[in-house]
Order: sequence, then C-alpha cells, then structure tokens
Amino acid sequence: MSDTFHARIPTLSDTELRQYLDHPLDYRSEAVEAALAELRRRGQEVPLAELDRIRLGLEQRDAARRSGAGFRLVHWLGITPAARRLRIRLVTGSLLAGGFGSAIIVYLTAGPEARNPLGYEPEDTKSYLRAMEVYGGKANLLASEFRQWFEGLWHGRTLAYTLACLTVLLAGAFWIAATHLATDADPAPCDRAGGGTPPAGSR
Repeated sequence: MSDTFHARIPTLSDTELRQYLDHPLDYRSEAVEAALAELRRRGQEVPLAELDRIRLGLEQRDAARRSGAGFRLVHWLGITPAARRLRIRLVTGSLLAGGFGSAIIVYLTAGPEARNPLGYEPEDTKSYLRAMEVYGGKANLLASEFRQWFEGLWHGRTLAYTLACLTVLLAGAFWIAATHLATDADPAPCDRAGGGTPPAGSR
C-alpha cells in the first residue's frame, strides 16, 4: 500500500503537490515529505524559511498527538482502521454483555422490599409533606422527593433497571468517543496509500 501511494506522487501536478506544502497540517508527515521530495526532483526548490515552518508545524502536531490521552487510546485500539473497528465492537459488546448480565442477576435475586412496620411511610403523609413545605418551602419538598427517588434507584429490582440504563449510557459513550478518535486518527483520503489527489484550494 505504501509503495502504491509513493508511486502516485509523481503523477500529481505541481499545483496539487503544492497543496501538501501550503497546508501541511492537513496531511500525514510522510505525505508532505513525499510531495516535497517530488518537487525537488522536478527542480523546484523550496525556501529554507518555508521548510522550517512546515517541519516545525508537523513536529508540534505530532508531539501533541503522542502526548494526548486520545492518542494513547487510539494506539491501544489498534494500528489499522480495521483493527480499531474490531476492537471497538468487542469492547462495546463486552460492556453491554457484562452490564446486562449483572442487571439480570440483580433482577432475579432481588427480594421484595421490606415494608415499614407502621404499614405506611411517614414521608408520604399529607401532614409531613405540609410541614416540610411550611418550614422549607417548595424547594425543600422537591429536594426531598428527588432524594427519595434517587435512593430508590439503588434497591431491589429497580437497581436492575438502573444498571441496564447505565450500561447503555457507558457503552454508547465509549463507542462514540472511540469511533470519533479512531476516525480522526485515520489519514485523509488523499494521504492514504493509493488515495486520490488533494482537491485544489481545499484544506
């Protein structure tokens, strides 16, 4: 694939090759170097100041990518796009299987909630709710209701539904983030082996 890409460089026009030098950060470092070498072969010298600008920009970009957590994640996912897609699917599937499996176990093993010996919950009585509203206002009443609702998410069979929802959110977040990073890490189509020519005047 790399040989095919380098074989295409000599077929590009001078204007198309200049796109790599005018906008080097849009392309892989190898693609820029190949375009530069081809221009030199054709007898077109590039000013030293422009070379310094191009190489400094590429070095800073590559250093930023190597130091970032996103780069480390992409490196862990795999070198090739196909390997990344496969690992993203495997990890996403593992998260879904583990989360839904835990939710099913919790649902099947959860016993009935213990009832209050009084036969009712004091927090549900009208007098209690009225007192809370009098002393703390509507905000206090809403905060109490939210607290009861939130605490109820982590008990009994409701916990199973909570785990299932969290599993979907976690797997979805991983899939979106990993796919986005893996896509950004792929070279532009005109930089790939055997890819097309860069569009004139575009970045």
